[in-house]
Amino acid sequence: MRDFSELWSQSPPLSFLSQFFEKVANEVDAEEFSRLDLHHSMFTAALDGLFPPPATDAIHNALRVREGYAQPAVLDVGTGSGAWCIDMAKAFPDAAVIGMDLVPVKSSSVPPASCRFDVGNADTDLAKMYKAESFNFIHARSMMQGVKDFPSFIRNIQRMLRPGGVSVIMDGPLTTWDEDRQSIEYKEEGQPGFSWFRKTLYHMREVLITRNPNVELIYSLPDCVRDMGDDIWEKVETFYLFIPVGNFDSPTISPSERLGGKLLAENFSRLPDSIRPMLLSSSLTPEGVDRLAAGLRAELKEPKVKQFAQLIYTWAVKK
Repeated sequence: MRDFSELWSQSPPLSFLSQFFEKVANEVDAEEFSRLDLHHSMFTAALDGLFPPPATDAIHNALRVREGYAQPAVLDVGTGSGAWCIDMAKAFPDAAVIGMDLVPVKSSSVPPASCRFDVGNADTDLAKMYKAESFNFIHARSMMQGVKDFPSFIRNIQRMLRPGGVSVIMDGPLTTWDEDRQSIEYKEEGQPGFSWFRKTLYHMREVLITRNPNVELIYSLPDCVRDMGDDIWEKVETFYLFIPVGNFDSPTISPSERLGGKLLAENFSRLPDSIRPMLLSSSLTPEGVDRLAAGLRAELKEPKVKQFAQLIYTWAVKK
């Protein structure tokens, strides 16, 4: 793969991704879109669905067809491969489903006629592309690291939602958690409890925090939504999902989470190639990146540390 580390160093995450995909050959695009399909499968397996279970009733209510009202509509911000949109369009055939991302979507399956994809920047284009009260359900997953203006983004979500509409925003801190759901302290190589997976997250955060200090707000995203005021939301709730990093035995793991963990291992085994430019902009040398990738892949096959990735779903219903 070509070295795009200089491009990364000159650009914030969002513009980098756009430029990066424009410069990479089509076959590399196909590899990354395939990984993003796997990324989607990991979440749906661990959740046993397309959205957090506690939000199910609110979402179904928001998307029901009602005489005299506009067709139910769904927006997926940062849609990636478009797999979530395609699944949603199949699950809710009466709804119009739109996926938005920085680059044109190359989906691995043919989208239903009710599904389309737009190209735009979540930081700058939402207000220009979508009118107020256009959607009944807005979904944003694994894309907040690239959002530089959290308050503006959340205001746009609220603006685009129809009354009774639901927003679901998901992201997770770049750390890991033990079986008691306690954060695991980062360990350097050679220390007891060292993990290549944890080291990968450490260097991802190292780069992201220098390009976008607001990445730290992911920890307080529920508060960012609530701070809009009680007059905006009927409810704001949080759902925490813990996915095992690989396949290991633990009484805390449900069957769906176990499957999610297997898919996470497969997904992250491909990740070093996808984010190599990013890792080369960290404190790692090229040799260090190669070593990290090899260590990560070996660890994901045979985990030596029982650890979990935490995903935070913030979902809200607009008054």
